[in-house]
Parts: sequence; C-alpha cells; structure tokens
Amino acid sequence: MSLAGYDLTFDGLVSRTGPNYREIVGHFTVREGGHVIGVMDPSKRSFTARGSSTTEAALLTRGFSQLYLSLGDPTAQGGVAIRLYHKPLVLLIWLGPAIMALGGALSLSDRRLRVGAPRPARRAAPQAAG
Repeated sequence: MSLAGYDLTFDGLVSRTGPNYREIVGHFTVREGGHVIGVMDPSKRSFTARGSSTTEAALLTRGFSQLYLSLGDPTAQGGVAIRLYHKPLVLLIWLGPAIMALGGALSLSDRRLRVGAPRPARRAAPQAAG
C-alpha cells in the first residue's frame, strides 16, 4: 500500500497472550524512496473477563508529520481491515500553545504594559510661599 510517498508492506499477523488479554498484532514495514524508515506494529486486544476490546494504534513520526495505522475488526474470511492516515504538519498543533506562552511571558515582562498596574505618583510642583 502506498500513501503520501510512503510504501507500507504487510509482513503478517501474530497472536499473543497477555496477563489478562489476547491480542492480534500486525507487522508493517514502512519505506520511503525504497529505504526502510520504520516498523509499525498496531494491535487489537480482546479482554475476555470484561468482554471488550481495544485498538492499539501505531504512530510513526517524520518531521512534523505522522503516519497513523490501526487494525480494524477481523472479517469473516479471516482478514483484518486496517486504517492508515497521513497527518501532515500535525505536530505544529503544539506550536500554537508555545507561541501563546511566549506572548504571555512577553506581555508580563514590561510593567508599564500590564493591565491594572498602578501608575507611579507624580511629584507635585513646589508652591511659592506667599
């Protein structure tokens, strides 16, 4: 599968058992320009005691972008659906709060510009005695 210049190769499914769950783990190799840049291992966990399941997504970060891969529910034929998303520039979301914090610090750095800061009292001019 190819998406946004990345080529993903499905290497297989592995079943594992944890302390209180069973899981199916998908193994995917990610290539860009023919070079391997990472491995993604999303999983689908089933908790038998609770009768519920969860999806453990795999993320691959490249610069400010991310690849998001998750496994869906198994099909009747024994296959598993996958969801693959490319989220360009998603890490720039964190730049907004950093800029706001910097602006807040800058606004507090000059006492004259603070809202509600009292102005220094003016000296009264000397009065002539008369």
